[in-house]
Amino acid sequence: MRLLYVHASRFSYRTVKEAIESPPDPPASGDHENCLVAFVSVEEGDDLGVARRAVGDMVSHAERLGAREIVIYPYAHLSSELAKPKEAHRVLTAMEEAARASWRGSVYRAPFGWYKAFELSCLGHPLSELSRQFGREGLVIFQGLPLEEAIAKGLVEDWLLVKDPWDAEVKDVASRLGAEGERIMMLELENMLAMATGAKGSRSIEAPKALYGIWGAAGLLEACAKAEEGINGWGAAGDSLIVTQAEPSQLLSPLSPGLLEDAKEVAVSTGAGDGRALVYRSRRGGAPIAVEIGKKRCVGPVRSILLSMIDRALREAEKGVTPSLPPQIMPIQVALLPVSEKHLAFVEGIRRSLRELGVRVKIFSSGGLGSRIRETGRLWVPLVGTVGDREVETNTVSVRRRSEPGKQEVLKVEEFLEEAKRLRGSLLV
Repeated sequence: MRLLYVHASRFSYRTVKEAIESPPDPPASGDHENCLVAFVSVEEGDDLGVARRAVGDMVSHAERLGAREIVIYPYAHLSSELAKPKEAHRVLTAMEEAARASWRGSVYRAPFGWYKAFELSCLGHPLSELSRQFGREGLVIFQGLPLEEAIAKGLVEDWLLVKDPWDAEVKDVASRLGAEGERIMMLELENMLAMATGAKGSRSIEAPKALYGIWGAAGLLEACAKAEEGINGWGAAGDSLIVTQAEPSQLLSPLSPGLLEDAKEVAVSTGAGDGRALVYRSRRGGAPIAVEIGKKRCVGPVRSILLSMIDRALREAEKGVTPSLPPQIMPIQVALLPVSEKHLAFVEGIRRSLRELGVRVKIFSSGGLGSRIRETGRLWVPLVGTVGDREVETNTVSVRRRSEPGKQEVLKVEEFLEEAKRLRGSLLV
């Protein structure tokens, strides 16, 4: 269904001649003031559910405008996929009845099946001309109302209406880690969740229509309904849902302490059925991180879980806590800093040992030592080892941990390797 709304100071029409054989409505004319004129094209497949959604939006818009009347005006020129005349008339009649039942002002419907002449004086303010489109597959029910009507009535909290929940600071952290770094983190999270849930195998599914806010909750519910056991993906690393029998909160809590404190459960109904979504409330908007529909539970998208974890860490930073993520998922788990070139060979030996243990390690050797330490901080590296003359002579490493800012400790190389090895463990198994 396609509609064009015009807020008119005056609108008048009169039938001229038949547009179809034996029109179902008699000829008529109308003269209206301060009215919302809804030009309507009923399309193939439109049913009474679509009509109800359209009327809910129409009535809400008329209320916003302060219009005294609504005029439903059949208008075949908004679509090339029109419903058959009999079905279109049935839908328009249902719209008129629904509008009369929910609108305190007057409701009129222009006759269907006639060519009509009309005169219209548009008020010209920013909301005086709007287009709308409604379809069956987009049906979303929130608190018992079509989503558009629930939004218009103020039932949907503002943060659930933001279509991009990530602020510049979250995006900056993600960009610092680089595309490869983000990919590693999302794959690590996905593998952890898969191991914890017993999910095996990857399958391709159609991408959800939306990922964020209330629309994302609906889109992910529909995707979960189609998902099969295992990892269900639709794009790059992180664009995935994992089907699970476990309670999502049990899986998500260990990933980021306090993450669920900033999440809210939202009940939504779609064409796929009744469901609920666990939506993380970021500092800017809402990102669903788990959904349940029927007896099926899905955790993800993994990308949203990762960005939620970053957002949560930045919230802790506002309280004076050094922001960090679980070492197990970090793209660089250990940074090695030789004080000068003469210490590089010793550091290279440590790096080889760490790689044999499966630890992701990088040597930072360019620039001053202070700038390199700051760079590891910008990259949220969990464990930083510095090597100078004394460390080479004593076979030790000077260690800084992100979890203990301001503290420095000297460890034997064997102790350092053992601590780094623990960074490879899983949080969820």
